Amino acid sequence: GECSAFKERFMECLRDSGYERGACRQRAMAYLECRMERQVQLMANEPLEKLGFKDLIDEKSEAKPEK
Repeated sequence: GECSAFKERFMECLRDSGYERGACRQRAMAYLECRMERQVQLMANEPLEKLGFKDLIDEKSEAKPEK
């Protein structure tokens, strides 16, 4: 499927980290974003903040240089 590469990267991270979910949150978030954007019939579009990724969203926005 369209998101299989994201899923595989997430699963690889889980295997490499001894299935420590916290170590793979960035990849989990990317996979969920893909599912929400491209597979609308399978997953409703929800704000990532509501899915438990608010801290990662804040980090991402802080890392962007201001114009």
